[in-house]
Amino acid sequence: MAKTVLRLTLSGILLLVTALAVVAAKYFGAFFFDFYPAFSRWVTAVLAGATSIVPFALCEILLCALLLWFIISLIRAIVKKRMVRWLTGVVLSVCILLTSFVGIWGLNYYAPPMRERLGLSDRQFTVAELKEATIYYRDRAGALADKVMRDETGVMVEYDFDDLAKAAGEGYETLSQTIEDFDGSTVRVKKLLSSPLQGKLNTTGVFICLTGESCVSTTTHSASMPYTMCHEIGHRMAFAREDEANFAAFLACSANMRPEFQYSGCYAAFRYCYAALAQQDPAAAQEVWSGVYGAVARDWADSVEHYKALEDETAAELSDTVYDAYLKSFSVESGVQSYGEVTDLLLVWYFERLK
Repeated sequence: MAKTVLRLTLSGILLLVTALAVVAAKYFGAFFFDFYPAFSRWVTAVLAGATSIVPFALCEILLCALLLWFIISLIRAIVKKRMVRWLTGVVLSVCILLTSFVGIWGLNYYAPPMRERLGLSDRQFTVAELKEATIYYRDRAGALADKVMRDETGVMVEYDFDDLAKAAGEGYETLSQTIEDFDGSTVRVKKLLSSPLQGKLNTTGVFICLTGESCVSTTTHSASMPYTMCHEIGHRMAFAREDEANFAAFLACSANMRPEFQYSGCYAAFRYCYAALAQQDPAAAQEVWSGVYGAVARDWADSVEHYKALEDETAAELSDTVYDAYLKSFSVESGVQSYGEVTDLLLVWYFERLK
């Protein structure tokens, strides 16, 4: 009985601490985020350094161990008729994980917008401006398309995963020389052992703050692989929101000396801008598409077929629903649609830094 009371008490304390931390982040952000992102990057860097000694995604092994413990402990609780004690143990474990997640990294969802930290303006863009930026990223991707290796069909080949994984952080190292928000860990990206399952779920990568691991599925399309790796490292740079991790990935790819990263970044930027333009003005989008370089168009078409062959529609929809609910619980009102909101950052970057 004493253990049960102690566990419930500790669970309550952890939930209170977590709630107070969220309140501080939401209502005292001017003070809180003077130090929290740097703290978050430091902690995840320490964790990433520790887990980098093993070549596989340790988070997957730990998750399997946690599930195994859950099943074994449940069976023991049923046999020994200690369900109340077991339930309080589960509650305490969940509270520990939740508090650790929020304290180490989760509060970054409430951070000031990335544009503020990079000194970019906040304004609305016209459809004509969106079209202009889309053409820029289209042509930039086209100019880089022939600098990457391609197969006999003209599609970008699959580069060695480990080679890309080690090089993915190089762009961030360059950015960190002038922007302090990119001074986090750049240890290699890890491949997910569960990649076949991730392909069915239409998931390309994940960042686990509790182990500091940026992980990517081997089922990610070749043209998007370098960009996706940089996206997951972007989360380790304390950019929690998906649009900001996307933009961090674009900047890191642009700053990387290797052409496969530069191409992958511009290819992604063009896709996001084109999707936004197609929604706003289909006729303008069709006009822009008429000028797409052949290799870029082949990569796009091949990626559609690639993911279509992998995805399990029901499983992917369930995965999206769960992740959408997760994002909204952290005040990301647009949920999974937030990925595409990177277009706003790409536009302001083009008009204020590139044009």
